[in-house]
Amino acid sequence: MLALQAVVQHALAQSTGKSTGRIVISLSGGAFLPQRPGKNVKVSFPYTSTPVGTGVTTTQQFSRSLGGNFPSVALVGDIMNIEVTSKSHAINGGIGLFQDIAANDGGFLKAGYSRVLPLHRRRFRLQLGVDLYGVLSSDMELGRIDNKGQTIQFLGYTSPPQWTETYSDRFGTHTKTYDADHLSILYRRNGLLIEPKVVVATSLKRLALGVEAGWMLQLSQGCILKLQQQDGGNNDRHTIGKIHEPRNGSMSGLYVAFRVGMMTRSNHIQ
Repeated sequence: MLALQAVVQHALAQSTGKSTGRIVISLSGGAFLPQRPGKNVKVSFPYTSTPVGTGVTTTQQFSRSLGGNFPSVALVGDIMNIEVTSKSHAINGGIGLFQDIAANDGGFLKAGYSRVLPLHRRRFRLQLGVDLYGVLSSDMELGRIDNKGQTIQFLGYTSPPQWTETYSDRFGTHTKTYDADHLSILYRRNGLLIEPKVVVATSLKRLALGVEAGWMLQLSQGCILKLQQQDGGNNDRHTIGKIHEPRNGSMSGLYVAFRVGMMTRSNHIQ
């Protein structure tokens, strides 16, 4: 009986050690240190305003800035990351937030692959891989132009005192007219990044822990000015145009983070 019990325990241990898959749902927090984070954005252009009542056109100047450079150390974190491991391969995907500038937060989508190498009797794992990030900055307001009861013309665009939207439902097609209160000048910076990374991970029962370090490489960057009308309650918005701006700095740089999550399976030998 003792011999049979030893054989069964050994078989169970081997079976557990050869577990081929696991799923981890995790979140993370860390820091991103771009080499050239980006300079303060300054925008200046002339515009004309024509009140509906008088019809008298006046010329004015719009000059605003974001009020500061992009941070040299940005806080970054996954709010949801799912990793699926099968044998020595892992794929992952997730969404997260990063500090854009001042109190504004941007977001990102990511997906990646890594090779899993067991360490120290499979209690630790070394993962060598690469992630692809799509970074979506938040809209940061540079300033506003009064658009109430007057037509604004600038940079080849016209912003009338009203705009009309058409929508359809089960009762038919409807048209609604909105009164503009102001015209917001918004700035947005997006990017496509690739991150070669190294992850050291372990687990305590169902708790998964890991430390990640990698280098973000910017593949592309797009900066735009968005020209957006808003009504008095700021609930309804209408974009009248977008203007492409030059690149601002680079999102390439060091990324380090600590990860914690829950998993459905374990690869440990008990």
